[in-house]
Amino acid sequence: MNETCFRQYICRLVPLRCADGVLTVGVPDDFFGDIVRNQFGDLILQALTDIDGVDYTYEFEAGHEAPLPPAVEPAAPKKPEPVRPRSGVGSSVSGERPRMNSSTEHTFENFIVGEENRIAFAAARAAAEEPGLYNPLFIYGTNGIGKTHLLQAVAAYMRGKSSKIRIRSTTCDEMLNDFYELLAQHKSLSEFRSSMRNVDVLLVDDVHRLAKKPQMQEEFFNVFNTLYRQHKQIILTSDRQPCEISDIDKRLSTRFESGMISELNMPGYEARLTMLRMWRGEALTKAPLSDELLEFLAQNISSSVRRLKGAFLRLTTCASLSGEEVTVSRAEDLLHAQIEQEIASRNVSPETIQRTVAAHFGISIADLLGEKRTRNIAEPRMVAMYLCRELTSCSSTEVGAAFGKNHATILYAEKKVPQLCEANESLRRAVTQIKHQLHRS
Repeated sequence: MNETCFRQYICRLVPLRCADGVLTVGVPDDFFGDIVRNQFGDLILQALTDIDGVDYTYEFEAGHEAPLPPAVEPAAPKKPEPVRPRSGVGSSVSGERPRMNSSTEHTFENFIVGEENRIAFAAARAAAEEPGLYNPLFIYGTNGIGKTHLLQAVAAYMRGKSSKIRIRSTTCDEMLNDFYELLAQHKSLSEFRSSMRNVDVLLVDDVHRLAKKPQMQEEFFNVFNTLYRQHKQIILTSDRQPCEISDIDKRLSTRFESGMISELNMPGYEARLTMLRMWRGEALTKAPLSDELLEFLAQNISSSVRRLKGAFLRLTTCASLSGEEVTVSRAEDLLHAQIEQEIASRNVSPETIQRTVAAHFGISIADLLGEKRTRNIAEPRMVAMYLCRELTSCSSTEVGAAFGKNHATILYAEKKVPQLCEANESLRRAVTQIKHQLHRS
């Protein structure tokens, strides 16, 4: 556990009482307690077993918060020993300078886990702890929601376990640049192939960028097969799942689908608020952002973690330079353009949603807006109504008018579709795919 996580989480636990072998610990709220339990529960239980030979357990009680300790000025890092780089293609195997940013700030401990990303987080951690368990591991989701963070967390965890492990960590664009540079110079590809194959772990970010590049696809196909046969761990990320990547060799997409596929979604409001609180705890400023301002950011910036952090840094810088607290009104002025873009991205038209849903389920617009109640039509109709409420600023009455229904029907769909998705994995995936398509359009 690094210092940042210790300060952000463990230092905020409040010991309350101990009775009958149960230690009661105070936490700010239940959501905070869930994060601590999920990420550090094993460490806590292990620590409790070392006390007086008693088999202690613990429980959390919401409503208690210890103040964050002051930040400790980090010690100056030691100057690294010079490493003689290999000529030619750059690589990020252990002992060499990584091409993809592998900053230690991106670890499993400071990845905020919520319902939207819990499975992807668990899969990445399992792959790091037990390489080969999920092979390949394919993580997909829209931009700026944590895919790169998870890749870097895997690399950091594995390097922490052993300095001898050989990790190739790269973006697809870096890989393509290396490949085409060698081709342009009429050089042998043997060094490129060696840098990709002589590894224990291959991490490739944004693998969808292979689309429309048949020569590189062929090369990567051979690399994939070599590593897979040797039981080397392969982890890939993309902005869409394999079956949705167009202009890519079918042999590649089927191999991407042969392991574990996990979707990463944008963290929900509670998780975004937790991120902001963590960043505030790390920020060095005389005028830290208020809880009200963090809630404002979490509510209004919901499309990308990168955009959320950018907005936070802008407000923190403003507070630091002025030495004064930033008000919500001031934040609205500073972030006007970003907030307008957030509103626009959420405000898809009902007509666009209707067309997209009808096309996805293979029914006509007339059926979607008609009176037929067979399941193959009624279910897509409810999905369209639900998405209109979620992705637009239209009221239930306005959505009802777009479908020729009353507002009570819309409210029913709004409540029913999440229940159907929870019970039907196929429908859940369909709704997710439609959302992704609408966001990309």
